[in-house]
Amino acid sequence: MKHYNINTLANKLAYISAPMTGTQTVTVLLVVRTGSKYESRKESGLSHFLEHMFFKGTLKRPTALVLSSELDGIGGEYNAFTSKEYTGYWIKVSSEKTAIAFRVSF
Repeated sequence: MKHYNINTLANKLAYISAPMTGTQTVTVLLVVRTGSKYESRKESGLSHFLEHMFFKGTLKRPTALVLSSELDGIGGEYNAFTSKEYTGYWIKVSSEKTAIAFRVSF
């Protein structure tokens, strides 16, 4: 029995959803195939540096304060990680805030 669904956003980005009964939260996790394994000696640490830079702001949310205020304002938890092969960014919110979490993530 399959416990997940593969879907596509309007921008053609594929995502996997794994519904869980009995929970009222949603976690949106964006994983990018980048990490120390793909860095040269000259680029060492770049993936981890970029992970931190994404929390400093985006085009739509130009400062760290604007970005964090939007997520804090909906009671969201969020963080990121960098491993040897992947960098991941996640947001956990009440299920009724799913659309906002997707909008901030993608």
